[in-house]
Amino acid sequence: MADPSVPDAPLAPAPPSDRKASTKLEESIFAATQRLMEEQAFGDLSVAQILKEAEVSRATFYYYFSSKFTVLVGLLDRAMEDVFATVQPFLLRPSHEEPRVALERSLSAVTDAWRRHRVVLQATNHHWHAVPELRALWLQIVERFVVAGAEEIEREREAGLLQTDVPGRELAAALFWGTERVLYVAGLGVEGSFDDESSTIEALVSMWVGTLYGR
Repeated sequence: MADPSVPDAPLAPAPPSDRKASTKLEESIFAATQRLMEEQAFGDLSVAQILKEAEVSRATFYYYFSSKFTVLVGLLDRAMEDVFATVQPFLLRPSHEEPRVALERSLSAVTDAWRRHRVVLQATNHHWHAVPELRALWLQIVERFVVAGAEEIEREREAGLLQTDVPGRELAAALFWGTERVLYVAGLGVEGSFDDESSTIEALVSMWVGTLYGR
């Protein structure tokens, strides 16, 4: 039996990645894979299952994607664009708003978006270390969040609000990875303290406030 964690060999090379718009066939493959991921772990999925669910031929699949992991890369890219678009309006704290209130709004937006894309983010978490293209995209996404967080942290430092001398980049990286891990665990349902991602908000706010503001 083939190892489901190993990418399937393509029958034909995938087209260049600079194609502008997704076709209906690509969309059907994305949607089919997402539906299957709601029912079973991505690592257990086969291309054959995706073909059947999407009602496309093997040749069609491999025209657009080199493996099922290329599909996951596309799903991750879409998911994180949605997450970032959801969070971006809350990255800059209004001067009249208390830090805790601003962080609660921002983290509430993050947890809502994370829950919407849970299966894609869990699959990414399980495979990014072993799939180069997925690893590259995930680390680019992380960098985007860390840079935005570091910029906001340094703005807060310039305003004289921080209670720590740790550089903003280090703080932002630690807080991102800590938050990501908490949301991942909450989504798995293995930690009795958290029913789902939304139940982590109070703990995450306390973690961020304590780290940055010391209160």
